[in-house]
Amino acid sequence: MSDEHEPELDLVLKRAGITLPPGRRRGVLATYRDLQVMLPVLRGPRTAAAEPAGTYVIDTIIRDRTA
Repeated sequence: MSDEHEPELDLVLKRAGITLPPGRRRGVLATYRDLQVMLPVLRGPRTAAAEPAGTYVIDTIIRDRTA
């Protein structure tokens, strides 16, 4: 693959209405290719153990701190 041309990326950007500023294409292209490699992991099946452990209770956030 060339460093500057990726037809699928061009299509994605066009569909999203994104025009890249000069000098940003190489970085966006590198990130796009990295994400393509990660997609099978991101879209793969996960168990409940993969869910975030952090939870909160709204009352602890909005409680009156003067009491």
